Amino acid sequence: MESYLRYRKGYYDARVDFITNEKTVGWSSSQGSYLRFDSEVTYIIAAGERYKVRSLQYESDDKKLLSFVESIRNESTVKPGNYIDYLQFEDEKRRLTLELQNNGYSGFASNYVEISGDSSKMNKDVAIYFQIRTPLPDTIHQRYVTGQIKIYTDYYQGQPADSLVQENIDGLTFYRQSSKYLVKPGLLSNSVFFKRDEFLRKDDKQKTFRKLNSLGTYRFVALNAIPDESKDSVMNFEIQLTPHPKKWIYDGGLDGYFSTLGAARLFGLSLSSQLVNRNLLGGSEKYSLRAEAGTELGYSRETGIIRRTTNLSVQNNLSIPSFQDFLGLGKFARKTGLIRNKFYSNFKEEAVTNISLGLSAVNIINLYSVQSYNASFGFDYTSPRNARYVFRPLGFNLDLYSIKDTARFEQNPLILLSFKDILGTGFLFRDLSYIYTKAKDRKGNSYLVINNFELSGWEVHFANLFYNSLSGSDKKWMFADKILFAKYIRYEFDGRYNKEYNKTTSFAARFNGGIIIPFGDNKVAPFIRQFGVGGPNSLRAWNIKEPGPGGYRDPLNKVKETPVIYVNQGDIKLEMNAEYRFKILLILDGAIFVDAGNVWTLKDDPIRPGASITSKFYNQIAIGAGYGFRFNFDFFIIRFDFGYKIRSPFQDAYKKSNWYTFKEIREQGLGNIQVAVNYPF
Repeated sequence: MESYLRYRKGYYDARVDFITNEKTVGWSSSQGSYLRFDSEVTYIIAAGERYKVRSLQYESDDKKLLSFVESIRNESTVKPGNYIDYLQFEDEKRRLTLELQNNGYSGFASNYVEISGDSSKMNKDVAIYFQIRTPLPDTIHQRYVTGQIKIYTDYYQGQPADSLVQENIDGLTFYRQSSKYLVKPGLLSNSVFFKRDEFLRKDDKQKTFRKLNSLGTYRFVALNAIPDESKDSVMNFEIQLTPHPKKWIYDGGLDGYFSTLGAARLFGLSLSSQLVNRNLLGGSEKYSLRAEAGTELGYSRETGIIRRTTNLSVQNNLSIPSFQDFLGLGKFARKTGLIRNKFYSNFKEEAVTNISLGLSAVNIINLYSVQSYNASFGFDYTSPRNARYVFRPLGFNLDLYSIKDTARFEQNPLILLSFKDILGTGFLFRDLSYIYTKAKDRKGNSYLVINNFELSGWEVHFANLFYNSLSGSDKKWMFADKILFAKYIRYEFDGRYNKEYNKTTSFAARFNGGIIIPFGDNKVAPFIRQFGVGGPNSLRAWNIKEPGPGGYRDPLNKVKETPVIYVNQGDIKLEMNAEYRFKILLILDGAIFVDAGNVWTLKDDPIRPGASITSKFYNQIAIGAGYGFRFNFDFFIIRFDFGYKIRSPFQDAYKKSNWYTFKEIREQGLGNIQVAVNYPF
């Protein structure tokens, strides 16, 4: 403690003492005795006055380097008058190192910087010296400019040099063996950020590697720096791009789940296939066509095997490895200060443009069906700090519903309204996702944060209001005179944490929450955008959309023999999950888990008492727990989870309690069995 205060925080006169109080805790029995020795330490600290920075001086025998360092002095994190702080000094070392590496000093490292101080004036302040050493046996640090840049566009090991065609484009030298370029030279030129005769920048080298590596056409990217033989201040580059052997690739998958509800069983199976072209138009555009078909079967002693649901979807996506901002939204955001200039510059250079078009059809047999058509235009960008931004300014979703079992919903107008045909729109802003991944640190901690903000119909809403104010009418715009425009604000947060204790045991937790708010002439949010809980990746003791909303008890909860399709959704969602994972034997892993959560409506629903959110929402949290077995095949996992209801979201009318008794938990037998592929989170 004393060393920390003196040498890390500038309390050079600090004195620290401590008092230790030792305790023995234990008990004895016929089986033996148990003793535990506890120690309580009390620190007595006389910190004294904290020293400050009197002055800051840079020193080096390399006068040109020193001149450059002095030119960026104003950006220093260490200022006269600041308190002495070791972390602040380390930040300054990192700043100097990065600035030098980004201004031609590519071989510079932080270990060339030494920090010393002089407190001889006895004024409780210190003169700080940053001494920049030179590399032995040289007397200066070499400052490099970029020389010749050669790009081998279809490189492979052992490629004969005499078979290559050479061409100079945009100041770069291109080499190819094929009759024509696999990828347009203009795209490759725009993907190289260091320029000839300019000082070499570390950031430009890293951006170049990231950009070229993101081009799906190439399997390997090598960026080789070669000192010029005639000029020691010039660094030449050879960029070797090795393409994938095949332009088209195919991928298929099979997914499934199994769950129980009393004596009833539900089994779902989904088959998917994907066809990908890595270089559709010669600009490393990635085109993908994905199709998926699935069904869900139910079984009970009364009905036998029956088909409960079917689903079919087709999705087209074109990914262009450049920023195509034909709406000018990026420039507008930069000029208005919504985003910083540096962020816009990086976004413009490294963002990928995505165009998608698709359709899906879901048929819940004898209940309802929905056909959805979607189209969108947007961008995908991952920053150097591993933060991903997915922004779609332009997007449309047309959802067409058909209710087959009107008797089930006719008593509830709010649910019926959520099943209206609707068109979701975004002409300037549709949605924005922010995804941050923190890689595993030395202590085994890692986490993932996903934020999604979605806005639909706001441009149409304000345009409609403006039109009505000019015309003096109260006309409500509709698409094709019969389809409502979806008007809502939706936000969802998903945070995941993982702690790896060793190679065989780990702890994982997730918090998921969301809210959707309709506005304008929309009384309820669209059914397809509401929230639900339950199922193999949520509250595993319940089936999909079984719990909630709030403390409402669905009459179908009393049905035990028939496979039931639930439609319990809400405007607000709170969910928490945690599980301890461990290895049992060979490929067999185990887990113990706890799930909690529910959904609520924003408005009171007289047909569903207790469904709306209140200040006592925590009394309506459903809690489940259980255990699981996982067959870990490395590239995928087959998961068997056995969930038990521990706490109901509604109060039992007879017990006056939400908690299940131990007897009731035992009566659940093997619990709610959920079979799925891969981890739930």
